[in-house]
Amino acid sequence: MSWVALATTRYEEACAFYGTTLGCPVVDGWDRPAARVTVFDLNGLRLEVLDARRERAMALGDPKDRVQLVLQVADVDAFRGRIKGEAPEPHETSWGARILQLRDPDGIPVTVLAWRPGGSPPAPTA
Repeated sequence: MSWVALATTRYEEACAFYGTTLGCPVVDGWDRPAARVTVFDLNGLRLEVLDARRERAMALGDPKDRVQLVLQVADVDAFRGRIKGEAPEPHETSWGARILQLRDPDGIPVTVLAWRPGGSPPAPTA
């Protein structure tokens, strides 16, 4: 599965907009000290709203950095091996995934993600 992630410092307002105003159902989410996320189903497109105030090392500057495309794959290292041209080394996250972070020609962030063996996406919050 792949999705779009939207980082915002107006988390409650963004969640209200997608959930209440647009009526999109919440399909996942988690609330931890270093990360707060709500995932909405936008008619088949998964939208992950990230609280940028909680995400470590997420400085919001240029608006192009507030939205990222996320491509979930089985093996990030194998994916990197198929990239034509240079690509940075993948790295482990504190939240259970191995990721490769790239930018498209317009500078839009593209994150390639694989859950670590034995790991899984965070459990949904109640």
